[in-house]
Amino acid sequence: MGVTDGRRHDERTDAELLAARGDGDAFAALVRRYVRGGTLLAAQLLGDADDAEDVVQDAFTVVHRNARRFDAERPFGPWFFAIVRRLASNRRARDLRRRRLLLRWTHSGSAPVAVPAHEDAIAARLDAAAARDAMRVLSPMQRACFELAVVRGFSTEEIAAMHGISESTVRQHVFRARAALRDALDPDQHT
Repeated sequence: MGVTDGRRHDERTDAELLAARGDGDAFAALVRRYVRGGTLLAAQLLGDADDAEDVVQDAFTVVHRNARRFDAERPFGPWFFAIVRRLASNRRARDLRRRRLLLRWTHSGSAPVAVPAHEDAIAARLDAAAARDAMRVLSPMQRACFELAVVRGFSTEEIAAMHGISESTVRQHVFRARAALRDALDPDQHT
């Protein structure tokens, strides 16, 4: 089970595993070592577990394709995590471009939506952080229904089926979540 020159794969260095071209077991051992860390990093950068898994899979494809370029004198981890960061950054940029295009297409009858300036992007990030903090005031079911309806775009019927509750209960949770978020994000609105 993964024995080469008397040592098992889990006893070999990252560089040795990567240098064992054509040995699927060696590459699988390398993947096992780094898949969790890479996925957690990508999830932090992207905020989405599915996208994170895709990025890490792509990163391992890049590693496999470029294994001969790897400098065995350097540690593997930083190289791998740099690939994950680059791919996550590329995905984030691509998704942002797609959202901007979607906004332009959905507003085709009116003036095109301007691409936000650097300051607007910073303000948007701050607003997103405030929204994440405000989400903490919601009950778990309010948060789940709100996220599925507003953020993920699921229908009330689909959410009701997912959670085994009525559609009217879903609507109540979303309504209450919106009200609570409005209060949390703009506490001065009632003055």
